[in-house]
Amino acid sequence: MPQRGAGPACSDENRTDGPRLQRSRVAFCIATFFYLASIFIYVPILPVYARSQVDNLAMVGVVIAAYGLPQLLLRIPIGLYYDAITRRMPIIMLSIVIAVGSALLLTVANSAVTLFLARAMAGVASAGWVAFTMLFTAYYPPEHSARAIGLINAVNQAAMVAATGSGGVLADAFGYRAVFLIAAGLAALGLLAMSFAHEPAAVSRPRTVGSLRAVATSPLLIASSAMAVLMMYVTYASIFGFIPTYGASIGASDSQLGAITMLTLAASAVSAFVSVRVAERIGYTMALSLAAVLMAGSLLLVPTTTTPEALALVQIVSGLGRGSLLALLMALSIQSAPSAVRATAMGVFQAMYAIGSLVGPIVSGAVADRLGLDAVFQLSVIPALAIVVVARHRVVRRSGSGQGVLDSPHVQS
Repeated sequence: MPQRGAGPACSDENRTDGPRLQRSRVAFCIATFFYLASIFIYVPILPVYARSQVDNLAMVGVVIAAYGLPQLLLRIPIGLYYDAITRRMPIIMLSIVIAVGSALLLTVANSAVTLFLARAMAGVASAGWVAFTMLFTAYYPPEHSARAIGLINAVNQAAMVAATGSGGVLADAFGYRAVFLIAAGLAALGLLAMSFAHEPAAVSRPRTVGSLRAVATSPLLIASSAMAVLMMYVTYASIFGFIPTYGASIGASDSQLGAITMLTLAASAVSAFVSVRVAERIGYTMALSLAAVLMAGSLLLVPTTTTPEALALVQIVSGLGRGSLLALLMALSIQSAPSAVRATAMGVFQAMYAIGSLVGPIVSGAVADRLGLDAVFQLSVIPALAIVVVARHRVVRRSGSGQGVLDSPHVQS
């Protein structure tokens, strides 16, 4: 029987859901957590490790950037392929296997070339996030697909909190290569957990030459992707960019910087989980605008903070805005297309927001060199507030819970 009333929880309490479906949701969430943790656990230490293995900082930047390029290039093809086939679980399994390989290669990497290849492999593994998000929505009825997106994003943020918080501690205790081995082990655990999740039934649709063009030119997808580029620019200019540098300038220790990052991501996890429910009550335009204002306000406050504790409070606010924006925009991206091509839409969306993650560090770095750190945060207010403007577009104002749009058959047990 089709499942009805599935709520946004890995283990749903609704009695109409069969135990097999509940087990699959739980297994999928656990596997996703380990998969993401394996990719992010060494992120805090990778720049330092890379610097110890290569001759100059420019090459360190190239190594770090190797993660983003495969995502930009592969996410659209993955979305197209996902929509064209009926067995999608192998994409997810392969993504996790590549994450294992990336971590293992890092353990033996001792040159710029091997570091670049290892980090590029991590980018390929991360490109599979398109399949993770779309397959998870298939465990829920169409009217709850947006909420499922909110949940899987909460798992994403929780994994980042746990991984980034523990990576530096583990490196101090056991060394860099031990962290890479742990990353490989986490990915292997994800592979094991995913083996307990059954694949939802799916029907492939014939592809047409103009399908990608039709999906990519959807006004709602264009609007949500534009807002995502702006949001990722701000994120990689601040949270994953120059917030740690600013924190160090006001006396924050390494452990305090790690704690600030953890608190920011924890706030993102909470807001990602609840934001879609809020948007269903007050509308996506209002919810997106509030989240963007939170990010903009926190950016303005950063230069006024003089203690690590004050910076942490400001970054919690920033995390609430970021988590809400990411979940809401992903939900909108799959509302922009019919069920036959919504993975393609997600691929386009995720490829586009990768642009923000590439441009953010480059532009903000140039701004920091010329105008100082304060200017990085002050100027980042502009793209944050631009989200408010785009959110008022009529296609966003008309968007709702997605009922009648997310019409693909969901899993049956």
